[in-house]
Amino acid sequence: MTTGIDLPLDCLGDNDVMADYLELTAALSEDGRSSVADIVNAADIEAESEYESVSDEIQGHEAVADAALRRIVTRVRALGAAYPFELDPRGGILSLNADTLDLPKTAYLLSLLLANFRSVSPLLQDYPRYPSEEEQMSLRRQFQYFATAAVAGEIGGSAWSFGFPRPDGSGFVAKLEDIWLRVKDGVVGADGSAPRNPKDDGIDVVAWRETSDGLPGFLFVAAQVATGKDWKSKSIRSSVNNVFKRRWFTREPVTEMVVYHVIPFALADEGFRDDVLVVGNLLHRLRVPRRVAEAEKLVELGRIDVEAFGKLDETRTWIQTFIEEARAA
Repeated sequence: MTTGIDLPLDCLGDNDVMADYLELTAALSEDGRSSVADIVNAADIEAESEYESVSDEIQGHEAVADAALRRIVTRVRALGAAYPFELDPRGGILSLNADTLDLPKTAYLLSLLLANFRSVSPLLQDYPRYPSEEEQMSLRRQFQYFATAAVAGEIGGSAWSFGFPRPDGSGFVAKLEDIWLRVKDGVVGADGSAPRNPKDDGIDVVAWRETSDGLPGFLFVAAQVATGKDWKSKSIRSSVNNVFKRRWFTREPVTEMVVYHVIPFALADEGFRDDVLVVGNLLHRLRVPRRVAEAEKLVELGRIDVEAFGKLDETRTWIQTFIEEARAA
């Protein structure tokens, strides 16, 4: 078990937190493994006051371990080859070979780390090799690049990393003009009342599926990338549908913009419908890696362009180094 990864007792009812604990332990422990038995040991639930009998205690331990294992199995099934861990369900053992990381698996591990920053999760509160402030900023920026690829894979089209600061260093209107040289539906031009320093106006990724006739009415996406605990409060649906076109175009596009939210979190099934109602279509941790894999294939075939795609490999190197340092410590 990895010293410094904590599982508070009040998190035992949260299956995603327990699953994250197992994954972080497998990723960062010296032997690259974790066990569902670690859930029971880490939470220190052996207190006599918790159970009326030994039989009740055993059943309680088994229920906790089974819940965590079931959530891991859900992740395995959802992600397939994009899931970075190997699961031995017979022994409840989870393991990670960091030498075999590809871009989809890197996307998952980056999401796992972001979802457990101290501002969001209790698991790494006392972890000794916690990312520095500079590393945290860099990881959030890198997630935007993975989100750009994920949106591209989602629609099978080209995508731009539009969130500020942009990888090409461009200004807001200049970037819009560059994108609309290809999109063509509408004419870029800020209204006189528009903000003077918009940065990105809440849109972090722009993506479209090109049509051969060059006419409007194509699949077009505007996405917000959110890595903080307050991600659900950052919906851009109203802004995209009611403000964006009127603010930044002298001739408004007629193509409808589909709104997406891209986050590093693994969400509970029970609340997912409401999440979509609030923020629009969702790409979360159990979807992003597979979409990155699809984008990678299309990029290799030369069918789409994904801005900053070349930076994804830098993240893989950073994640591998981080795991190596953690395991050595």
